[in-house]
Amino acid sequence: MRRYRSTCPTYATVPDAVRYLASACDGARSRDGHGFGAEHVVVGHWLATRPDHVWDQAHLSLGRGLIAVYRRQLEAAGFDPKAILRNLPPRRRPRRQDPSPVAGWAIDPTGRAEYRWWNGARWTCHVTPR
Repeated sequence: MRRYRSTCPTYATVPDAVRYLASACDGARSRDGHGFGAEHVVVGHWLATRPDHVWDQAHLSLGRGLIAVYRRQLEAAGFDPKAILRNLPPRRRPRRQDPSPVAGWAIDPTGRAEYRWWNGARWTCHVTPR
């Protein structure tokens, strides 16, 4: 997986969001509300394996479509789908705001893996197997 931007962990790109969805997906074997539905499994996992430098406008268009469909899952994982779809730069946080929770391994809220990495702002696609 690609290294996330260290300067602002809340910033996510279209490939980041698609990779997260793929990491929570079991290939539509169960209806659990995590990952892609049966109609998007193949294209979603295919996009997730593409390196960032390969993504062109067609890939981004497919990814944006998936983000629009699965926006609730992404919001629950700490992503901001509206900002991703608009390709907005990261939001500035006020200096007085309390720091976000400490990054580290935590119990996976999706239930797909035993632990999922919390980067201090949102859940990432990095998991440990059961």
